Amino acid sequence: MSSKRTRDEGGKFEEKVTEQDILKIFDRADTPVLTASDLADALPVGRDAVYRRLSDMHDGGLVGKKDAGARAVVWWAKVAPELSDEAKERVEEARRDDAVPLDELDEELDGEDEA
Repeated sequence: MSSKRTRDEGGKFEEKVTEQDILKIFDRADTPVLTASDLADALPVGRDAVYRRLSDMHDGGLVGKKDAGARAVVWWAKVAPELSDEAKERVEEARRDDAVPLDELDEELDGEDEA
């Protein structure tokens, strides 16, 4: 064991990989499902640690899982990762910039019904 890993107030090793880190990998993946090995390849922890974290996330309803063979399990995200504060601000800006007053929207929708 490395003595460089820091411990939290309860004496447990601090996590190197968060649930959000895992969800972000699912979000960026080119395929709808991933294996624990796929995730471990993209993270600074091993497959066993990823598998344990995925199992906890599955119990919490964050990811789904399916046995895909004798020894294969595939996983998928059931929720999106949380946005960073910077990303949330960009989304809100875009919403404000693209906002259409409700009365104009009602007029547009009424005009479509007549067409």
